[in-house]
Amino acid sequence: MILVQRHFQVDKVHRGAFERMSSRGLWPAMREMGMQMVAYGTWGFAGSGQVVVTHSVYADFDHWYATRRSLPGHSAGSKVGAFYEDPEILGRFKHLMHTYAERESLVNYSEATPFLMDEGLSRPKVHYRLANGPASELPPTFGRGSIVEQADFTFESNATAEASKDLLANQIWPDLESKGARVIGLGTNALKGDETFSTFVAYPSFREFVEYGRAPHQAASDNMAEAWLQNTGLTKTVERRLLIIGTGYGKTN
Repeated sequence: MILVQRHFQVDKVHRGAFERMSSRGLWPAMREMGMQMVAYGTWGFAGSGQVVVTHSVYADFDHWYATRRSLPGHSAGSKVGAFYEDPEILGRFKHLMHTYAERESLVNYSEATPFLMDEGLSRPKVHYRLANGPASELPPTFGRGSIVEQADFTFESNATAEASKDLLANQIWPDLESKGARVIGLGTNALKGDETFSTFVAYPSFREFVEYGRAPHQAASDNMAEAWLQNTGLTKTVERRLLIIGTGYGKTN
């Protein structure tokens, strides 16, 4: 599974149209190809307001390539544009194509970063769709104005990174989700090493993130406080940024 984080430079005057073409056309069409767009918005607070950002999840690189009508630098024999060449799959989303036909004309430039997601620790449900198979599910969302935290961790070794994953998966994340957060997943930036990973966790608002997303809740049990402390001890560095969700696309709880 891969998560592709793409930054788009879109003039502010065009951002409303860009979101509508995406949420009413492109993202539903991509669901028909088996992928999920799990977060869209702008970086808040210390982030740049010059870009909008999508987080799109695919089963693997072949799946990503198949959803792209073109892809510079792809290897011979790759499946670039395969869904547009399959009449059965094309028939599932062809009626949507006019909705996003002008979307690319609104983009001044874009750049993508792929994350190699840990399938055992990540929640999206995606697949390379075959002609007789289903579309992907509509992804969950807390709606406009909610928050997705991206935390980029580095560690001294792969062993400490694995120990941190264990604490997150078995202790910290279940506690966050019991309080109302929603884990999206964990993955490694494809351009970085195994002693790093990034986590993506959604919160209904900035208030919930402050209350229990940065550190254990003030009413946390001793065991939970210890788990947070252990994870901090394992971590070499951590950098956080917050995506403010800018669309109502998705299934609300």
